[in-house]
Amino acid sequence: MKKRAFPLTTALAVAVVLLVLTACSGDDTTVAGGGDDSADNGADNPDDQLPLGGGPYPVGTLEIRITHPDADPVSYTISCLGDTATITPAVEGLNEQTACTALTDDAVRTLLFDGPPGDRVCTEIYGGPDEAAITGTLDEQPVDVVITRNNGCGIDDWDSTLSGILPAALGVTG
Repeated sequence: MKKRAFPLTTALAVAVVLLVLTACSGDDTTVAGGGDDSADNGADNPDDQLPLGGGPYPVGTLEIRITHPDADPVSYTISCLGDTATITPAVEGLNEQTACTALTDDAVRTLLFDGPPGDRVCTEIYGGPDEAAITGTLDEQPVDVVITRNNGCGIDDWDSTLSGILPAALGVTG
């Protein structure tokens, strides 16, 4: 009796099937909406190790110094590391999660990276002598900008665009 050779096409087919099974069997991730019916879907599981930048926040640290001639300067740091958010020291009216979420907004990022546009038409309304100097890095890009309330655009930058990272201004006094 003569032995039959194992056909090459069969060997390749078996190898492909084994490769696919091996690749699929090592994957422990859960596809959104599938599998796990637990209430938190493992969100608070300490075994979940997010890489730096994994999570809802950008990666960056911003040093903010706010001055007003009638008040002591206020200095604080916003640190966002992808999955964590902190403001040190705590600042009344600011929340670390809100601040780090605000740093994902395109308008906020453009203002921080490029500064206030020079070609804007602004109302000549004085919002007070408050000044915020913001320096640091955000997603490996440098930030070095000063926001004032010298006109309507500056007031809008402070009160609207940057409202998540700047506290309420003291405004015009006396």
